[in-house]
Amino acid sequence: MKFSKIVSFVLPFATTTFAQSFCSSAKHSGQSVLVTSNKVGSIGSVGYELWSDSGSNSATFYSDGSFSCTFNNAKDYLCRTGLSFDSTKTHSQIGHMYADFKLVKQNIRNVDYSYVGIYGWTRSPLVEYYIVDNWLSQYRPGDWVGNKKHGDFTIDGAKYTVYENTRFGPSIDGDTTFKQYFSIRQQPRDCGTIDITAHFQQWEKTWYDFR
Repeated sequence: MKFSKIVSFVLPFATTTFAQSFCSSAKHSGQSVLVTSNKVGSIGSVGYELWSDSGSNSATFYSDGSFSCTFNNAKDYLCRTGLSFDSTKTHSQIGHMYADFKLVKQNIRNVDYSYVGIYGWTRSPLVEYYIVDNWLSQYRPGDWVGNKKHGDFTIDGAKYTVYENTRFGPSIDGDTTFKQYFSIRQQPRDCGTIDITAHFQQWEKTWYDFR
């Protein structure tokens, strides 16, 4: 069984610049749109979404894939940009995927939990996935994210812990039962390159555990 059919993922600050220079030179560029309420849309070839269940929130999304989000008194929230793919193709058919990202935190207060990194869905199997390279709370996401822990592995010289979870609820295919996969970096970073394909390959190695 292959982890396949990628629907979408977040590409914060996607660029072709080498990572070494990217961290010092990255900035917003291109067209922009200001969003002040829950909305799903696109700018250029990049999709975006702002959602929260409460509070006063806003975001500016840019056509280069970067974004800036502000949340105030939000209990649950999502701010993302990214690309969508033909869900009949596997990740190996799409090609090796990377994302350069740079995170700037400002005025972070009273955050219970958060994930910063790559987010998306696959079909066949239906999976919601997270590659977490940073977080806004003072606590690293831990065992509470999943009901099964697959241990640690190393990508690009950094250790990640893989968790699996099964849940019933809203998905890209309506309310149903689906898997969640989390790769959580042991040491957070504010800038770097995320090897997305390497995480898919690692998740595939654990697939036999729940077939």
